[in-house]
Amino acid sequence: MIIAPGKLLPGLFAGTTSLVLSLTPNTANAQSSVDFKGELDVYASEYQPAGGDDVESTSGIQSNGMTTSYLGAHGKHELGNGLTGIAAVEMFFQPDSAEQGRFDDDVFFARAAYVGLAGGFGEVQMGRTTSLHFLSAILFNPFGDSFAFSPMMQMSYGGGGLYGDTGWSDSVMYSTPELGGFKTSFAYAFGEEEGETSTNKMAANTFFKSGNFGLTAAVQDVSGSQPGANGLAPDGSQLASLLGLSYDIGKSTIFAQYQLMRDDLPSGDIDRDTLILSANIAAGPGAVYLGYGYTETSTTTEDYDRSIYTLVYNLPMTSQFDTYAAYTSDDPDLAEQSGHTVGVGARFRF
Repeated sequence: MIIAPGKLLPGLFAGTTSLVLSLTPNTANAQSSVDFKGELDVYASEYQPAGGDDVESTSGIQSNGMTTSYLGAHGKHELGNGLTGIAAVEMFFQPDSAEQGRFDDDVFFARAAYVGLAGGFGEVQMGRTTSLHFLSAILFNPFGDSFAFSPMMQMSYGGGGLYGDTGWSDSVMYSTPELGGFKTSFAYAFGEEEGETSTNKMAANTFFKSGNFGLTAAVQDVSGSQPGANGLAPDGSQLASLLGLSYDIGKSTIFAQYQLMRDDLPSGDIDRDTLILSANIAAGPGAVYLGYGYTETSTTTEDYDRSIYTLVYNLPMTSQFDTYAAYTSDDPDLAEQSGHTVGVGARFRF
C-alpha cells in the first residue's frame, strides 16, 4: 500500500520513514513513493527437542511458525532515462514478546537495508541484501522460510550447518533482466577486516520458469570467521550449492531440492548431502503441505543421518489473513529420542 507523507505511521515506523524519505528526495512528487509492508505470525505450540531421554518438552505462545515476522519500508524514485533509485529497510521481530530481531543481539534491520539502482540493465543493491542461496531455498518448497516446520530451513540455517545467514551485510548484489527465461543474480560481501581479505562471501543464483516447470540453482562460498558465519573457524571455508525443481499440476505444486555443503576446516572436512521432497496440494478451501527431508553427514571420524517429516494444513481467510495447523517430526541418527513440534497459528500481512 502507498502511504502519503501526511499519513505516515508513528512510533516504530518513524525512524524507518526518515531513512527512506532521505533516500527518496521528494515523496510528495508523483515520481516517488514509499511502500510500507509487514507480516505478523503467532502460534500456540508444543515442542519436544530431539536428544536424550531426559529432554523435556515446552509449550506456549511462540512467534514465527510459518513466516519470520517483519516490518519494513521500500522507497523508489524515478530518475528519468529508464532509471529508478530504490531503497529498503526491514526488521525482524517476535510479536509474542514484542522483542525486535529473530534472537538476542540480532542486528536491527537484519532482513534488509540497502540502496540501489534499477533499469534496463537489471538491478544493483548495496548494503544488507538477502542471501541468494536463501532465496532459492525458500521459493522452491511450500513452507517458505518456516524455521519451525520447513525441512529445508531446519537442515540448512536452523542448526543444519549452513553458514552465512539469510542476509549479507556489507554486500553488493547485481540481478540481470530476464534473459531467455532465466533471471540470474550475483553477490559479494566484504569481510571488512583489516588485512583479512579472505573473510568474504560470494554467491550466485538463477531462476527459470517455463509453463508448469520451474528451476533454481544457487552456489555460495563463505570463508573465515565473520558476522553471519559464527562458528566457522578463521581458517575454514564452506562451499554450498542447491538445485531446486518444481512442477505445477492444476492448483497443486510438487517440489524437489538437493543441497550439498562442503566444509573445509582445520579439524577436518565435513560433507552434508540433503534431499528435500515436498508438495503443496489443494484441499478444500485451503491446502495441505507435505515435506520430507533427509541429510547424510560425513566427517573424518563418523557418518550419521537425520530425517524430518512435516505436515501442514493452511487455510486462507482472505489475501491478508490465514491460519495453519502444523506438525513436524525430527529424527537425528545420534539422538536417543526423536523430536517433534505441533503448532496452530495465524498470519496477518499488510
